[in-house]
Amino acid sequence: MCIKTLDNSCPLCDAIDTLAARSMGDQRRAACERMHELGWPSRSDDAFRYCPLKEAANTNWFPAPVADADASLLESLDVAGTGSRLVFVNGRFDKTASSPLPEHTRLLAPMLGDMELDRAADFTDDPFAQLATALVEDGVVIEVPDGRSVADPIHIVHLTSTDADPIASTLRIAIRIGKDARACVLETWAGEGPALLTPMTEVELAEGAHCDHARLVEHGEGVLHMGAIASRQAAASTFESVVLTVGGQTIRTLAHASLDGEGAHAALRGFGIGDGDRHINSRLRVSHMAPNCTSREIFKHLLPDQSSAAFTARIFVNHGAHGTDAVQTSRNLLLSPDAKSWSRPELEIYADDVKCTHGTTTGEIDPAALFYLRARGVPEPTARALLAWAFAAEVVNEVPIASLRAHLARRILAQLPGAESLDEGVVSL
Repeated sequence: MCIKTLDNSCPLCDAIDTLAARSMGDQRRAACERMHELGWPSRSDDAFRYCPLKEAANTNWFPAPVADADASLLESLDVAGTGSRLVFVNGRFDKTASSPLPEHTRLLAPMLGDMELDRAADFTDDPFAQLATALVEDGVVIEVPDGRSVADPIHIVHLTSTDADPIASTLRIAIRIGKDARACVLETWAGEGPALLTPMTEVELAEGAHCDHARLVEHGEGVLHMGAIASRQAAASTFESVVLTVGGQTIRTLAHASLDGEGAHAALRGFGIGDGDRHINSRLRVSHMAPNCTSREIFKHLLPDQSSAAFTARIFVNHGAHGTDAVQTSRNLLLSPDAKSWSRPELEIYADDVKCTHGTTTGEIDPAALFYLRARGVPEPTARALLAWAFAAEVVNEVPIASLRAHLARRILAQLPGAESLDEGVVSL
């Protein structure tokens, strides 16, 4: 992970040393040391077997500079129906572009050193998660007390801004929901590269808590988005999360969900559309640690051009976690003969009386369905776009905010040839 410049220094290591002198000294240094032990990943590492990182490995990454939000870009990312909008640029809070902090929400920067991080999951074997800890400067902490609800979704926007040098930045989001409390959080990641982003979201749910979460990746070209989502759940809690990818160069999501209390439910969903040689990579682990928990995983990809997607997921059922009900699904629709997909669903079960299933499909647009539409006068490009949209809609319809569903639909349809003739009635959500 350490990239030396001509004077034999590493800009990121130097930045980490500077940050360690301000806060989290031991934790930053330990994360940096572990990052060096792991090294820059390659295809020989099982966790990165399908991830194209060779070019990035030879790039000199620099700490992200201080920058202001681009007003025109912010306007295009606006999602109606959300409440407060908190804007970060290169990992730092932009007060001018943001709404006032909503109730139960604080900025992480003043709390660094006093707040325990990395407690929702163990990511010590992931170099990018270690980089996220070593470089963190700011973020959002959402703590909802017992029995309370956040009325409107909180929209967290992170923009990347660089002049020329390839930059690296991160942002930490900590969501802690009390007993029988409820909140909805939307993340949007956008901006141009070259950039390396390592977002980390940690979710902790008390008994009966409910959290809706969505991460929307809308980066431009040249952005590596190497993110992580970790969740821990007490009894009867619900975590609904969806990762939506419509931009970026290489987008990887590492997700760990631990259902620690009886009757907890987790739904992890993902949808991505390729463009050019974009690569979308999802690596999941859902751990059923208590009886009578349920989980649902469904990830779908639309892959045109030379784009690719990889899905590796494991359902782990602990001793005594009887009554587990878990479903894992990966589906890929190839829109080009040059597109590729890989799926590796896995089960690891140490309990009886469980219902665990996994499945994966990869294919092209159904010729019979295409013929059906063409026989009724629908032009072929439009028919293909309509069938591709129908494939995507199963995941898009599960997005918790109606205006975000419409926002995402526009992004997807803009990348589908032939979709320009589809009216709002066809894609109504």
